[in-house]
Amino acid sequence: MAVSSTAAAAQDGRVVGIVREQGGRPLVGVIVEISARDRAGVADTTGHDGAFDIPVPADVPMTLTAKRVGFSPITLAVEPIAASGRRTIGFTLASLAQLDVVTVVAERERPLLNTEDAATGGTLERRELERLPADARDPIPLAYTIPGVAAATGFFGDAPKLTINGANALYTQYSLDGLENNEGFLGGPRVEVPLGALARLDVLANTYASEFGRSSNGVVNMTTRAGGDTWFGEAFFYNRPGLPVDARAATIPRGQDPGDFRRAQEGFRRSQLGISGGGPLAGTHTRGFGAVEFTTENEDRITSTASTVFTGREVRETWKLFGRVDHGWSPSQTTTLRSTGSFVTRAGQGSGIVAPEADITTERFGTATALTHRSAVRAGRASNEASIQLSTLRWNFPPTQGASSDRPQVTIFQAGGGDTVAVGVVGSSNFIFDESELQLQLRNVFETQVGATHRLRLGGDVATSGFILRASQTNPAGSYAVLDEGNIPRRGNRYTFADVPADVRVLAYTVDAAQKQVDLTQTLYGAFIEDRWRVHPALTVTAGLRWDYDDLTSRGGSAPDLNNLQPRAAVSWLVRPSMVLRGGAGLYAGRFPYAVYSDAIQFGPDGNQTVTFRGKEAPAYLRGPRTATLDRSVLPPGERRELFALGLEQPMSTQATL
Repeated sequence: MAVSSTAAAAQDGRVVGIVREQGGRPLVGVIVEISARDRAGVADTTGHDGAFDIPVPADVPMTLTAKRVGFSPITLAVEPIAASGRRTIGFTLASLAQLDVVTVVAERERPLLNTEDAATGGTLERRELERLPADARDPIPLAYTIPGVAAATGFFGDAPKLTINGANALYTQYSLDGLENNEGFLGGPRVEVPLGALARLDVLANTYASEFGRSSNGVVNMTTRAGGDTWFGEAFFYNRPGLPVDARAATIPRGQDPGDFRRAQEGFRRSQLGISGGGPLAGTHTRGFGAVEFTTENEDRITSTASTVFTGREVRETWKLFGRVDHGWSPSQTTTLRSTGSFVTRAGQGSGIVAPEADITTERFGTATALTHRSAVRAGRASNEASIQLSTLRWNFPPTQGASSDRPQVTIFQAGGGDTVAVGVVGSSNFIFDESELQLQLRNVFETQVGATHRLRLGGDVATSGFILRASQTNPAGSYAVLDEGNIPRRGNRYTFADVPADVRVLAYTVDAAQKQVDLTQTLYGAFIEDRWRVHPALTVTAGLRWDYDDLTSRGGSAPDLNNLQPRAAVSWLVRPSMVLRGGAGLYAGRFPYAVYSDAIQFGPDGNQTVTFRGKEAPAYLRGPRTATLDRSVLPPGERRELFALGLEQPMSTQATL
C-alpha cells in the first residue's frame, strides 16, 4: 500500500505561485484551494512571501479558489497538468474597504512589483528614509535616488530642489497625504515636514493615475506617520563642527576659486536635534503621533572684488513641527486630524561688498492643517474619503539688522581709471517682498465595486487661495549711488552708512514711484473618474478621465481654459509571479504659479514705476523724493504690460510608457 501511494504521488502535478494584493505586495494568510471533479480539494495558506505550493492530480481540469478576510475572493480555471508537471500561476486580490483605526494607521511596505498601474517613478518607504544619509535631514534630496528625478539647478535661492524628467521644477506638484502642499506663488513645497514624521515619499514621474493632477510633469506625494498599538519614539542630536573634524571636500565645484571654496568650507557649522513618537492615546480607538526638529547652521559666503576678498556669513534656523491624531468611531468610520508647520529663517550677515547692515533675511513660515474622514459602506465594497485643509504661508525678506525703511540703500563707488567700481553697499536693503497666502481646500473621493470585475473611483476638489503681496524695486527711501573721493572712511574692508558724509557726491538716485500691493486670488478645480477592470486576476486594465481648471486663465485678455480633459489608460499584466508587463498613455495638464498673474499686475500700467535721476538731475544726498511724495504723472513712463493679451492656456504634456 505504501509503495502504491508513493507511486501515485510521483505522478501528481504541482501548482505553485504568489498571491499579491492589487498594488503588488505579497499577501499573507490567503487560503488557496484547488479541486477537481469528484475529488476532494487540496489547500495551502500563503506565508509572508505570498507563495503557495499545492499537489494536484494529473490530466484533469481543476478549479482554483483564493480567499482572505478583507479581500474579494476569486475563482480560476486551471488547465490539466501532465504527470509530474508543474504550473506557475500569479494573480492579485482586490481589497475591500477596511477603515477601522488599526488599518488606517498601519504602514504599508512598498511592493517589489507594481501590479496596479503603469506609473513610473518610485517610492522611499520608512525604512529607507531612516537609513539613507540625508543632508540636514531633508527628505527631498533622498528622492534623487528614484529614476527620473534629479537635483534642480535653476531660478532663485528658495527655488524647488527637485526636477522630474528634467522639466521645469516650478511646475512639479507637491502633495501631503494627497492634499495640496504647493507654495502657490512660485512653486515648491509650502511646508517642510520633519523627516521623522514621514512614512513614505512617492514620486510619480509618468503615466500616473487620473487621481493625480495639476502637473504637466510629475507629482511628489508625502505620506505621514501615525501612532501604533504600542508607544514608540526616537530622540536625536547631530553636530557637524566643521573643519578640522569634517573631512575636506574631495572636489571643488566647477568655476569656483579653490581658495574661496576652502574658506567657505571652514566657516560651516550645523547642529540638529529633535524628538518624535506616537502610540495609543485613549483606549483602543485613538492613536497619536508627533515630531519636532530644529536645525541651526552657519555658512561663510566668499565673494571677491578687484581690490579684495570678502567673507560674509549666512545664519540659518529651521523649526519643523508635526502632529497627527487618528480616531476610530467604528470598524468602518475613522477620522484623522493632522497639522504641520515649518519656520525657516536665513539671515545674511553681509557678503561681498554688501555690509551686514544692508543684507536681508529670508523668512518662510508655512502651515497646513487637515481633517479627513474615511467611511466604508456596502460591506466594504465601497468607501468614501472627505477632507478639508487650511494652509498658510508667509514669505518675507526683511533687513537682517532691522534697519528702518526711512534709511535708503547707498552704493559706494570709487574711480578706477576711466570708470567707476562699486566697492561697498550700506544703509538698508533695497528689496521689498512680503507675500502671504491663505488657502482652503475641499476634497472628496468615492470608490465602489461594480459587479465582479470593475472598481470605479471618482472624486474632485477645489483649492482657493488669497494672496497679499507687497513688493517694490527699491525701499521707500530710495537708493543712492555715491562716489568716494577720499571722504568716506573704511572700517577694515567695509563701509558703514554712518560714515557717509552729507556732502558726498551723488551719481544717481533711484526710487520706485508707485510701490504696488497686489491682493488677488487663484482658484484651482479638479475632477476625475477612473475604472479599474480586472479582466483576469493577472490582468488589469485602467481607463480614466481627468479635468483641471486654473482660473488665472480667465483674467485679463484671456478666456477661461475649460477644455483641459485628460484621458488616461494603463494596462498591468502579471505574466508570471515575478514578472509584470505595464504600459500606459495619457494627457497631463499643469497649473500656473500665481506670480504669472501678480507680476503682470505689479508691473502693469498701474503698477510699479522705477525712476532713476542721474548727473545734474540727481538730488543731494538724503534729499531725494520719497515714494509718497512723487507725482508719477510727470515722470517718464514705466514698463507697460498688457495682461495676457495673447491668452493663457494651461500647460499640457502627452506621456506614454512601456
